Amino acid sequence: MRIMIPLSVIIPSYNEEKNLKRLLRSLSFIEPDEVIVVDGGSQDRTTSIALREGAKVILSEKGRGYQLRKGAEASRGELLLFLHGDTFFEERIDLRRYYFKGFKAGFFELCFDYKPGFSLVILERLINLRASLFSLPYGDQGLFIEREIYFQLGGFKEMPLLEDLDFVLRLRKLYPPKALPHKIIVSSRKLISRFPLYPFFVR
Repeated sequence: MRIMIPLSVIIPSYNEEKNLKRLLRSLSFIEPDEVIVVDGGSQDRTTSIALREGAKVILSEKGRGYQLRKGAEASRGELLLFLHGDTFFEERIDLRRYYFKGFKAGFFELCFDYKPGFSLVILERLINLRASLFSLPYGDQGLFIEREIYFQLGGFKEMPLLEDLDFVLRLRKLYPPKALPHKIIVSSRKLISRFPLYPFFVR
């Protein structure tokens, strides 16, 4: 039986037409009560895709800190899940059940969707090790959090960069986020496009 507690998914977006549909459709594994896409001025079909897939679209100043904050303020859920637009899920995840098991804040195991060399495998493992040992996930690992805790901490600051690190460092002092035993698939293509030789440094 599904535990009835409202869950809101909040996704900041900017020119994510290539990835957003995949993410939005994969949310069927989580069964959110509302999906909010906060767009920072996309010049492609991001907003039309979001609307077509049933998400609520909010327009915002560009910058994930601004967008995440605006999305949280517009949400109604008692549980909040913040996701990047180039991530997606491949397995069923009952976040409400984890919440009732004591997970007031949590994150997923990161898994790159495309690993042409061992360097990305090593990077993947290092990211997950850091996050688990130090309760220090970054935004692309997703952040699941109780609404009351989020607003008690003042939410994401209106920062163009490092808004995830800033928030998690504050969160750790009150409630260190726990690793959830589920994967979130993250696009490695942006990383590869910015550092085209990086995947081949370690073989």
